Amino acid sequence: MKLSRTLTLNMSGEDVAFMQTRLKDIGFFNSKISGYFGQDTLIAVTNFQKEIGMKPNGKVGFLMWSKLKSYGITTEPEVHEVSYTTPNGLTIYDNLISDDSYYNDIVKKDTIWLHNSEGSSRPDWTINGWKKEYLKDVSGKFIIDSNRNPIQIKVGKAYLIGRKSSTTNDNSWDGKILRAFDDKYYAHHLDVNTYDSKSLNSRSIAIEICNYGHLTIGKDGRFYNHVNKPINEKEVVRLDNPFRGYEYFERYTEAQLDSLRKLLIYLINKHNIKLQGKIYNEKWFDHNTKMIGIKSISHIRNDKYGIFPQKEMIQMLNSI
Repeated sequence: MKLSRTLTLNMSGEDVAFMQTRLKDIGFFNSKISGYFGQDTLIAVTNFQKEIGMKPNGKVGFLMWSKLKSYGITTEPEVHEVSYTTPNGLTIYDNLISDDSYYNDIVKKDTIWLHNSEGSSRPDWTINGWKKEYLKDVSGKFIIDSNRNPIQIKVGKAYLIGRKSSTTNDNSWDGKILRAFDDKYYAHHLDVNTYDSKSLNSRSIAIEICNYGHLTIGKDGRFYNHVNKPINEKEVVRLDNPFRGYEYFERYTEAQLDSLRKLLIYLINKHNIKLQGKIYNEKWFDHNTKMIGIKSISHIRNDKYGIFPQKEMIQMLNSI
């Protein structure tokens, strides 16, 4: 079905019914197909927009319509140019962001930070969904430069590792690594208000793993991620002990952990990064600003969990 108008709250029609049906098919809409764009439909729309990295404004235009129709359909992975192959046989693909989206200062690297995307299985969607951010003062007003333009905060990670889909049979992205910019440069991947922010960001390399993170159990007994999308039970891991208040998480796949291990070894050797050997256990993931080498956002932020202590993740880190 073709879209001939922008769909918004309180509209009705066959196009709304089609949208509701599609949202229901892919697990975002659980109500009756009514053809009326009500609050439950609005929630489903905004959750889907968050899923694919679009601004969650609740409006369905031609771009979202196209993504909605194609979402979850198994296709060949998007072709990215091979950047290089590491000595241990890992292929890195380029999905480069614009030069003005990162800092081209070359600073000696001494840490590698691991992040969770808290989003979909596709790293290209995460990269394309990065938004420009700007410095603000304590009152929330933009800080401007000498030309009276707002000062941009350059936000991003150097590497992203894809995952197989938790809702379809598509595994074309599982373990695939995309590079957003050369790891000798940097962008803000930690909160810009964190102590010593510029130093922390400039001296580090950020790797983001595609993973929804913590899950909750719905009234229907199914597992749901933070955008209320059901997750296949086979993709759920239960931790021996809750982490940051959560017991269930979307599992890191074997392909992701294998790619992460090879990428870590490559970067550690390339930048001569010092490690604390075989120290990884459940307590390693807790708040600890003194960690060196490999770090997680949970080490400096009590309100974020970053990567979580899945048993296979701990085993992989101790094998480096």
